[in-house]
Amino acid sequence: MFSTVKPRLDDLGTDRLNYYYSTLIIMGMSLTITARQYVGSPLQCWVPAQFTKAWEQYAEDYCFVYNTYWVKPNDKVPTTIEERVSQQLIYYQWAPFIMAIEAAFFYLPVIFWSMLSTKSGINIIKLVETAQKAEGAESEDRKKQIDIICRHISNNLRKRRNEEETTKMAKIQRIFGMQHGKFITNVYLVTKFIYMLNSFLQFYSTNKFLGQNDPYWGMRILDDILHGTDWEHSGNFPRIAMCDFQVRVLGNLQRHSIQCVLTLNMFNEKIFLFLYIWFLLVFFVTLFDSIFLIYNMFSSHKIVEFLQQFLDNQEADENEEKKPDDEKKKVYRKEQHAILLSEFCLHKFTPDIIILLKMINNHTGDIVCTEIVGRMWNEFLKRDAKLVLQRFVDNDHNMETKSSSLKSVQLFEEHKGLI
Repeated sequence: MFSTVKPRLDDLGTDRLNYYYSTLIIMGMSLTITARQYVGSPLQCWVPAQFTKAWEQYAEDYCFVYNTYWVKPNDKVPTTIEERVSQQLIYYQWAPFIMAIEAAFFYLPVIFWSMLSTKSGINIIKLVETAQKAEGAESEDRKKQIDIICRHISNNLRKRRNEEETTKMAKIQRIFGMQHGKFITNVYLVTKFIYMLNSFLQFYSTNKFLGQNDPYWGMRILDDILHGTDWEHSGNFPRIAMCDFQVRVLGNLQRHSIQCVLTLNMFNEKIFLFLYIWFLLVFFVTLFDSIFLIYNMFSSHKIVEFLQQFLDNQEADENEEKKPDDEKKKVYRKEQHAILLSEFCLHKFTPDIIILLKMINNHTGDIVCTEIVGRMWNEFLKRDAKLVLQRFVDNDHNMETKSSSLKSVQLFEEHKGLI
């Protein structure tokens, strides 16, 4: 069971905190409570002296299956059944099953992500695996692996342009921006939102399951533990509860009220307090990580900065190797570097390719990404640099022509006014 939940290669930031660590931790807690509940003795009751061993076992099983209710030590036991029902403890029998469901819900978002991300035409996991092979390979083998990744990225960019012109994509792909190279990015952001929604709903549903109407109950329990406040006064996860049951003796119903010890609540208190803090932690960490990701993915400045770091690393490596063509390349870059860099980063890379590079960088390191971006940069300079610079010059010339025309019109109007 635990072996099926494994770290993935197509994750970033807090993803693993959600689908991997949360799932394993909650499932481990569920198994711990299950073992204590069904293997040990979760509940032991004080029974009248006339009860035989079989009667005692029946009373304990009955009180475990049905609900017990809590009464303060100095208070009288409620006289009406309605009052007793209103004070029932209804959670301890279901705790391991609820935790198992919670663990499953933490894993569901990554299933959504894995099903849709493969529809983009970019096999993220295979490309990250290729990058990992390249990281530990020798020079020639690393070059082959980098070629595979660069060729895959180039084919994807070319396919994207063709699809914009000729192909009608499926409805779900159009919704997520397949034609604009934003499919993976949008699916990933939706997955992030599902992670946050899951954490919030788990926090809310756990509060309801425990019968807590106060969202700050976890803080109150933590304060009680730190200050030594006894559960007998707070009523949080009580260790002693009452139980009512009826037995038929010689055709007559006899009602008994007995007192039981809920040893299971010693574990439930610590576990649910941990989950209270864990859900809040996961929610806020995922929220901040999502905001940071959105800023980095949709800010032109951050995109340029992300790719620039790899180009700077490549330039440093080339300087160390002292290639004979470097002087000419350096002059060229000093004069028109800003124009070419802006075009390369903002128009030659789609958001999907940026997020792919982030995942490769997350699972390998700067070396592989430096070679990938450097290779694509060099190809861009050979194939598109002249065209980009010429287009920029033409635009500049058109702007100057328009500006001169406007000045001529203004001078003509002024001259006409004087006449």
